Amino acid sequence: MLNITLLTSVAKSAFIGAVATKLVDTLISTKINNKVEQGKWLRNTKLELFSKLTEDILSIEHSNVDNQLREIKKTSAKIILLINDKKLTDKIENYITNLNKFDTSKRAEHSTLILINKDMIAYLQKNIRL
Repeated sequence: MLNITLLTSVAKSAFIGAVATKLVDTLISTKINNKVEQGKWLRNTKLELFSKLTEDILSIEHSNVDNQLREIKKTSAKIILLINDKKLTDKIENYITNLNKFDTSKRAEHSTLILINKDMIAYLQKNIRL
């Protein structure tokens, strides 16, 4: 009789231990999976936004510059909200400030604009990696 009581007690303890272990394992793995998925989403979103900004920068033409600047500002605003990097935020804000300084007469200085654009694109390339 003592053996059956002892065996039942051990079985109950093993069952409770197995359930508790599974519960903890599930909670931990869910948290890890959520973190991994969030990292993937962040990387994909950054890639999309950085690609869009790069396309916008490379497509700046002398005609219709105001619309292009508006698109660059929209994409930049999304990037600034997404990232947590003060240097990149400052770089983007500085880039937009430099673009705003180009009035109609200064836009003819295409080589200066090309240098500013190349610098911004190079900085985006450095920061796309997580």
